[in-house]
Amino acid sequence: MLAGVGIAIGGVAWPAFAGDPAIASGAPRLDSGIDVSWHSGTVDWHAVRTAGHTFAYLKATEGVDLADPAFSGHWRAARQAGVVRGAYHFYVTEDDPEAQARFFISKVVLEPGDLVPVVDVETVGHGTPPGLAARLRRFCDLLEAHYGVRPVIYTSPTFWDRHLDDSFGHHPLWIAEYGVDSPTVPEGWERWHLWQWQEDATIPGVEKGADVSRVNLELGDLAVLMIPEPPSD
Repeated sequence: MLAGVGIAIGGVAWPAFAGDPAIASGAPRLDSGIDVSWHSGTVDWHAVRTAGHTFAYLKATEGVDLADPAFSGHWRAARQAGVVRGAYHFYVTEDDPEAQARFFISKVVLEPGDLVPVVDVETVGHGTPPGLAARLRRFCDLLEAHYGVRPVIYTSPTFWDRHLDDSFGHHPLWIAEYGVDSPTVPEGWERWHLWQWQEDATIPGVEKGADVSRVNLELGDLAVLMIPEPPSD
């Protein structure tokens, strides 16, 4: 458990923040959430929702050819259980960004009310060519052109500041940092939107555990995390 005062729901605690503008604005309640892949084992999404986890990011793809075999089942079942769902792509730095974007798009159909897509950038592979930032930008631009929203970038502050630059601050930020009272914001951003504060936690309904994140409710602007309804005629 993190230091300081926290709130506990379903046996999970996270740092307390003042206010809940998501509820006040009538937006879906987004507070505690998890992310899972096939490595998490079986998931009872109703148990996850009962435990207080209101959103989930599900691994969809990795690189140019690795589709998570559990994604489609999780995708349907999470929605049926009332868990706000989103999909993420594990970015492989050696692979072509356009091919990675096409692969993700081929596997993930997003609907209004889903979470915006995430690109997980956390390792640099052997043989990665120069120009990592430019290639990642190309990947993000292709997802934005297809889905009409800017993808969230998931990373750790140490990794980002070591390997990338400050030109991505217009993207929502999902920061992974553990054992701290508040996360460090990497270069280029002024704020975080999601904070993965606990890894491999024991979660009711998840066979092998999952990471736990919370939304920055102090922002008062959670629309950036959601696929919008299409404009009315």
